[in-house]
Amino acid sequence: MITSFDGKSPKIHESAFVHPTATIIGDVEIGPNSSVWPGAVIRGDFAKIKIGENTCVVDNAVIHPADTYNGEEARHIPVEIGNYVIIGHSSLVHGAEIGDGCWIGGNSTILDNAKVNDEALIGAGAVVLENTEVPSRTIVVGIPARTLRELEEDEIEEIRKQVESHSRLAKKYEKEPG
Repeated sequence: MITSFDGKSPKIHESAFVHPTATIIGDVEIGPNSSVWPGAVIRGDFAKIKIGENTCVVDNAVIHPADTYNGEEARHIPVEIGNYVIIGHSSLVHGAEIGDGCWIGGNSTILDNAKVNDEALIGAGAVVLENTEVPSRTIVVGIPARTLRELEEDEIEEIRKQVESHSRLAKKYEKEPG
């Protein structure tokens, strides 16, 4: 389902793939060759969500801006996700920034105002707490997430290969009748 909210409509590049069971609402921009898979929810109601090129939002992931409060005053934190990123199965990205070439592992959580720098890998089930910055080219794991080690070049290349594989799979889905 792709729908407007509060006068704002999703802008989805013509080459992007959105599975019919995904939900995209409001102020959302999705770049070329990106894909949004079954059950994913991208809800741009509080603030903008921008997703770059060749990025995969995999099954049941949730992407939503954050709303924080100082007394009665609300502050809304947008979401920005770079190029060649995988947002893994059942992950939550909430008011955070994800750089280029990252892999957000399945069932992981990235919270308000967190920043995941380029080519970082968030391990499955990890929780990146509010206002945390994840260094480039590292793998972080655990609750709360902590740096395990630096990534090797072949691991960074593996992220790109996975993204390209999802892009090819999305093209197959687009050709299927239904």
